[in-house]
Amino acid sequence: MRKLSWIILVCVPFFCFSQNTEKTKSLITINGNVGIPRSISSKMFRTSFAGIFEANLCVNLYMFDNFHAGVGYQSDFFQNNAILRAKLFNASIPYSTKLLGNSAFIRLGYDNYFSEKGYFGYSINSGYMLVDYLEVNNDTSKANKPFVGKRFSAPFIQPEISANFIVDSRLSFSLMLSYTTLFYHFDPKAPRFNQFQEVQSVTNKYVMSWINIGAGFTVLIKNKK
Repeated sequence: MRKLSWIILVCVPFFCFSQNTEKTKSLITINGNVGIPRSISSKMFRTSFAGIFEANLCVNLYMFDNFHAGVGYQSDFFQNNAILRAKLFNASIPYSTKLLGNSAFIRLGYDNYFSEKGYFGYSINSGYMLVDYLEVNNDTSKANKPFVGKRFSAPFIQPEISANFIVDSRLSFSLMLSYTTLFYHFDPKAPRFNQFQEVQSVTNKYVMSWINIGAGFTVLIKNKK
């Protein structure tokens, strides 16, 4: 799956750039996406958490030749995996630990029209993510010591491609694929998961990353003159 994602992200633009038939007529747009993230690189993170949703909203300014720049906000939400939801803390409390990420980012992108009713979007988002572990069961076993904080922050980068379909002069809908790399090594001590053999037995060589497959929209705010 990881190789397939990179093939799509890298190869599709070269096929599509030759098909540009129309330039965008927008100056300012607002676009949003929502999808379900799936962890890719860190096996320890993938064992610990499953993605629930990723959503972002961005305001873009078109500059020249369908290139645009924007600023946006993104929210990522994960919950501990089913294998850990079957566990009990102190023999009575189930595990329902969440990971919530809030990010600000900048975007650089390009729109390539394949017809009067559709275009491919290529963009790269880069920003800084603040992450909190919520509803943590405070296991005090030796495996989770020394204790670490339940909050961390790190930069991230996120290439994204989308297929956009225009429904009227001010609105389009899209299908999208993105790949987020968060430059932080998952630490199972923070959500107090390090005591679980299922978590300890897998590797944690790489930084946290995930793909997101979802849907989105773009609203045109102001026409070019």
